[in-house]
Amino acid sequence: MGNPGKLPWVVDPPAADEELMSDLIDTQAAEWGPSVLLTKLRPPPVRDETLPRQRLLTRLRSGAHARLTLVAAPAGSGKTTLLAEWYAADHIETPFAWVSVDEGDNDPVVLWSHVIEAVRRADPGLTGIPPLSLLGDASVLDAVLPILVNRLSERGRLVLVLDDFHRLPAGLARDSVVWFKNHAPPSVQLVVSTRTEPPFSLPSLRAHGDLVELRGNDLRFTIEEAAALLNGRLHLGVPDEDIAVLVARTEGWPAGVYLAALSLERATDPREFVMRFGGSHRHVMDFLADEVFASYDAPSQELMLRASVLDRFSGPLCDAIFEHDGTGAMLAELSRTNLFLIPLDGEANWYRFHHLFGELLKLEFERQTPGGVEEIHRRASAWHADNGTVAEAIEHALAAGAFEEAADLLVSSWPLFGNTSRTTTLLNWVKRFPDEMRRNDVRLLIIAAWVLSLAGLRSEAVVEIDAIERLGKPDFGPLVDGFNSVESSVALLRAIFAWGDLGPQLVNARRAAELEGADSPWRCVACWAVGWGLYCRGEPEEADPWFEEAAASGTPVEQWIVVGSALAYRSIIAGERGMGEQQQHLAEDAAEIGRASGVDEITGEIHLAVAESLLVREGPREALPLLEAALTSHRRFGQPIDLAVALLRYASVLRMVGQHSHASGAVAEAQTILDTCPNPGVVVQHLLERELASTGGASGARGLSERELVVLRLLTGPLSENDIARELYVSRNTVHSQTQSIYRKLGVSSRAAAIAAARSCGLI
Repeated sequence: MGNPGKLPWVVDPPAADEELMSDLIDTQAAEWGPSVLLTKLRPPPVRDETLPRQRLLTRLRSGAHARLTLVAAPAGSGKTTLLAEWYAADHIETPFAWVSVDEGDNDPVVLWSHVIEAVRRADPGLTGIPPLSLLGDASVLDAVLPILVNRLSERGRLVLVLDDFHRLPAGLARDSVVWFKNHAPPSVQLVVSTRTEPPFSLPSLRAHGDLVELRGNDLRFTIEEAAALLNGRLHLGVPDEDIAVLVARTEGWPAGVYLAALSLERATDPREFVMRFGGSHRHVMDFLADEVFASYDAPSQELMLRASVLDRFSGPLCDAIFEHDGTGAMLAELSRTNLFLIPLDGEANWYRFHHLFGELLKLEFERQTPGGVEEIHRRASAWHADNGTVAEAIEHALAAGAFEEAADLLVSSWPLFGNTSRTTTLLNWVKRFPDEMRRNDVRLLIIAAWVLSLAGLRSEAVVEIDAIERLGKPDFGPLVDGFNSVESSVALLRAIFAWGDLGPQLVNARRAAELEGADSPWRCVACWAVGWGLYCRGEPEEADPWFEEAAASGTPVEQWIVVGSALAYRSIIAGERGMGEQQQHLAEDAAEIGRASGVDEITGEIHLAVAESLLVREGPREALPLLEAALTSHRRFGQPIDLAVALLRYASVLRMVGQHSHASGAVAEAQTILDTCPNPGVVVQHLLERELASTGGASGARGLSERELVVLRLLTGPLSENDIARELYVSRNTVHSQTQSIYRKLGVSSRAAAIAAARSCGLI
């Protein structure tokens, strides 16, 4: 198993009020995956007052074959309104996928869960995308997005809108959008709206004709458009000369023109109003406060002020904040009279304020009610916790500074988020706790240690484990994530993530099995860890009963990764004993478990077991694709020993089909990986010695060692030296030294020259 991308247990989701939350939350079909907020997948409805802007729609439609359609303009420019109008006009004939981006999407798994769900809703025929909840966040880029791109290339035209892209901070999630933009098929029109400059190479896109962009100047109202709005749509009867003055004073800024329209309807002297109206951002903010907000009665004002603290709100949520009923009806009425309160769904259950108006209201609320923002967040957190939306509950608790409440929520639910690969989200939450609390709350340290290990961040995880052990072993009783003690949690963590050192691994695994009894949900994982340690040490007969217990105890609690992996190892052990029939049956059982539960994408040993069984019965060519699948899985998730074993078994079959050069490369890569392992065990060492004997050791081609040939092949791709070091589990200095040795032996001084020389002499 050894899988840093997936927690080896299943946690049931918290109960939610299904009727209340049906418009907000959609759980991914086959399992409890990252929550998908349906309100993020719908554009806001186009109001009757909205002016159709045909010249801009024509520009948007012209981007059908460009890599990027960019709508970049300041707040109040009408970006979202324009894109919603386009959606309303064209979505019947052209599939549209819409995602309203927010700060919560700063996790690749969360972002792409929303994007993929939006794409599926636009094109129900899209299939074959692996569940993101089974993959780590780093694997979104190297596993899921390439598959998504390939599937989209087989489909028809699609418009993918990422609205409010400026709310996505720098990080893996934003980088993944850049990658998608660079690789999306021509049939996909990527549309990004943003207040700030996006992280794309815009000059290059312009130079190649791959960019359609609408900027602030493009979105300004012309005199003709302002006349069509004021007189054609709103029937205000404003003279042409006054319209020209209004457009000049607002510089055509849509927010300013719409605000002027609101007051012109009530103005006793429209001309005098036009002459004194100023359309600057500061003036508009003052105008919103003095005229728009002030025009409502006191209860409506209080509702708007308090609700402005929240990104999204509903009647029941506002009832909890006000501690009385009836706010749903008030919100419905406000949405009919206030252009700045935007319904987020067709049933008018959820709303948000236009960002400009919301910012103003929140500032006013903070001025009027010191400490009020924190209290709103506390009540919102309690409401979300009661209604099963735990992520929102944690966010609000942290925003309120209610760190004890946030810790309790996180401790009780972190396996849920880990089980859906939201490691980035979890780490971001842990970082937001005060340093003193982070250092002294063993529960937070345990969460950080597990999540960092799952994310493959070994050195950072070691820091957290050391901090846990410095605190001693406080007696909390059973921990909320199911462990019987802090000691057993740390022991099992060390046993699962051995990082190539079998010395302490088996000791920790046995201790975890001792501490986690038959009734523990972790018992099957501990049994698996003991079995794996024994097998790697060359004791398969002792390992088999532990794997048998792991499969048996994991089945009732539906811990399918453990069950599938244990059955796979039992199959491999049966094959090594010459028990062919049992080997086949166990491999088939493991494969069926993997397919039925969806874990076959991440459990490389299942592919390995089936490949070994096929090798005996049908020959190497039938086994080869499964070995490649096992290798892909272990590259993505596996520990060093697992990856080395997969490489060596792959090399053996490559030799059988005559691919000796590729076999030598696989052996060299495995040897490089094993050189980093303090104690990899006798099984993998035996496999390495066998393959080295079969391939004759170093190739000697141009004097390059097998390890240098591996690095040379990787140099032909896009990976940097740092990337190659991570791929091979070695330091960057090691890769740099090997690269310089390659240059010296080939008589070159650059990467490009080395690749050319290697190709000319047949090395690659």
